[in-house]
Amino acid sequence: MKFRALMQDPLYMREFQSIIATLAKLAKDCLMILEDQKIHFIVNEEHSSTASPLVWTSIASQDYFPEYLCEPARAEHGYIVLQMSAAHLSRSLAVLRMNNVNNCKMKLQRIQFPCISVIASVVSATSCEPREVVHDVPATIVPFKEWPPYLVPRVPSSQLVLNIPSLRLMRSLIEKLKNISPSLVFHASSAGELNLVAESEMATITTRFKRLLQSILVADQNGPQEASCSVDTRKASAFFGALQLPNEELIIGIDPDHSIHLQMDIRENVVLHSILPAVSV
Repeated sequence: MKFRALMQDPLYMREFQSIIATLAKLAKDCLMILEDQKIHFIVNEEHSSTASPLVWTSIASQDYFPEYLCEPARAEHGYIVLQMSAAHLSRSLAVLRMNNVNNCKMKLQRIQFPCISVIASVVSATSCEPREVVHDVPATIVPFKEWPPYLVPRVPSSQLVLNIPSLRLMRSLIEKLKNISPSLVFHASSAGELNLVAESEMATITTRFKRLLQSILVADQNGPQEASCSVDTRKASAFFGALQLPNEELIIGIDPDHSIHLQMDIRENVVLHSILPAVSV
């Protein structure tokens, strides 16, 4: 079983660090699934105090890593599945925010225990000689027979998909609405309109977004289409509050009375997903 990867581009290194920092804000532990062409990270901590939603990201190895090797213990398995502390991994990558990092290597090693070693080559401000900053993040290797619960989630089918151009506005709005109602209704139409509805005993608050880019995914497209779903406001707030990425656009897909799918396209082959399950109102 072997894994090693090298990052050299400063932009990609900072972007990678921001992705892991986002996951660390959502859950205590994360799952790292390594395969030949992709790395997947998954967090889902249903019983945490923040009621974190299911969030995962898929990263195409050729985009971030000019050198990449993944060899499972048995070739027919195709994956290496690791479980580790999201916070520890995030702290080990914090050095990538600096401007004087030449490169960063990640290796699966067994020292006294299995771990992902993060090795950053940093040039000191007082010397031209690079030095290595090394962090060993303990990891649990998940055996093949225990894989079924740890598979990469599937993107759910959505009846309506809308593009939200201002992530900052959506984050601020949901942060306020979570103090008004425990549930939040997303109601979308094929006319490019999205309504967020929060109800309390005292009032009903509706925020309306208009002229959004949209895509209708249902087979029957005769006439206007509508879709709505009610989700846990705390989970929605946890997702938006955790985002550490500079992207401003977000795609929202609605599967009526089943789930909300949130998607952030970081770049062409790097996508962050979240699923907010429906709740009864």
